Amino acid sequence: MIQKNVHLYFRLFKHYAQLDRSQAISLARRFIPVVQAFDPAILEEIKGIAEGARFEFEEILALNARTELMYPESLATGGECTSMVALSEATAQGEVLIGQNWDWKPHLTESTVLLEIEQEGRPNVVTLTEAGIVGKIGLNSSGMGACLNILKSPLGLVGIPIHVLMRGILNCERMGDAVRKIVGQDRASSNNCLVAHRDGAAMDFETAPDQWDFIYPEKGIIVHTNHFTSERLKPMDTNVSLYPDTLVRFGRARQKMMAKAGNITVEDFKEVFRDHLNHPNSICRHPDERDPELEHVQTVASIIMNLTRKEVHIASGPPCQNEYQTIKFKALQ
Repeated sequence: MIQKNVHLYFRLFKHYAQLDRSQAISLARRFIPVVQAFDPAILEEIKGIAEGARFEFEEILALNARTELMYPESLATGGECTSMVALSEATAQGEVLIGQNWDWKPHLTESTVLLEIEQEGRPNVVTLTEAGIVGKIGLNSSGMGACLNILKSPLGLVGIPIHVLMRGILNCERMGDAVRKIVGQDRASSNNCLVAHRDGAAMDFETAPDQWDFIYPEKGIIVHTNHFTSERLKPMDTNVSLYPDTLVRFGRARQKMMAKAGNITVEDFKEVFRDHLNHPNSICRHPDERDPELEHVQTVASIIMNLTRKEVHIASGPPCQNEYQTIKFKALQ
């Protein structure tokens, strides 16, 4: 599975950014001191993945910096991902729910994993990620949960790669520690991090390489897609004009969630994630045949995390076509 992902992304580096293998590896090396400073254990883990999968360290490093290598400033990412959180006051049973549709390349349905990570001295982690990448969407044994949406704005710095940052968030015991990870250093790409804790807190962070802003819940609910909503950061947005479906998905998901505020259940999350308004560029996303094959995007996985019950509901591929499985993990108990 790691081999599939390495081969896919080196094709994508060439397609999107005109980088051949040696150029991609050369650019990936720039992130070594940044990751080392952020968390040396994550850099060691990347080395361990490379050794175990019999790849060069720099190839797995490039895989973990794939977002930052794939999109030069002149290109937009394409609309992808709808994430939501409902705190206890918004849910029918007083639970904290967080989840998203992860929309990306159809090829990845065969090489995406739910990774259960047991750690000494840190919370255990369950993360939905691409094989070979240290973290993405997930939750941990301390009650933290996190979701991710790609944003787009002018690039600038060699900061922390987003997938390394997501693992750093999931390594945190406390909400304040996760916030510090997000805002405490420059980032290498523009992203949205939605974080929540089972004790009843949630915040959303819209981040550019050297700027950020935050959103608090309204009626216990936060919804986010792939555009900046911060009035201060909106002028930086280079994604929404090319991929306006982000506005449609945001409005649709927010409308449905706010209508159920106070009575939201896991089934309501599933209903939103299966929504087909503006198909195929809908919340439940399907490939748009107008796009070149290598630029096709679909919902690769849909995940709903019940932070209160410490369980995961997950569907592989577009959730309109697949049932959700409910999984409890030993590492989270």
